[in-house]
Amino acid sequence: MNDYIWVKTSVIALLAGTVPALADPGSNGNDTFGHMMWGGAHGWWGGLGMILFWGLIIAVAVFVFRMLTSNRIGETRDAMKILKERYARGEIDEEEFLRRKQQLQG
Repeated sequence: MNDYIWVKTSVIALLAGTVPALADPGSNGNDTFGHMMWGGAHGWWGGLGMILFWGLIIAVAVFVFRMLTSNRIGETRDAMKILKERYARGEIDEEEFLRRKQQLQG
C-alpha cells in the first residue's frame, strides 16, 4: 500500500509541476516561434508530451530501483526454521537447540 501512495504522490507532483510549463509564453515581438515548442506547430501539446515522456522514464527508473532494493515479501525466514537448520548442520548442540526453541515459543 505504501508503494501505491508513493507512486500516486509522485504522479500528482509531476502533473502539478507542469502547470508553469503550460502557461502561454506570449509573443516575443518578432513573430518567431517563441520559447522552444510552445509557439511552434505542436503548440503546448509538444511540451506536455516531452514532460510526460521524461516523467514516465524517471518514474519507471525509480520504481525499478525501489523494487530491486526493497525487502521482498515471502523471503523472510522463520526463526524456528533457521534454528532447526543450524541444529541439523551441527552448529549447535541439542541442549542449546532446546533452550532457544523454548525461548522462541515463549
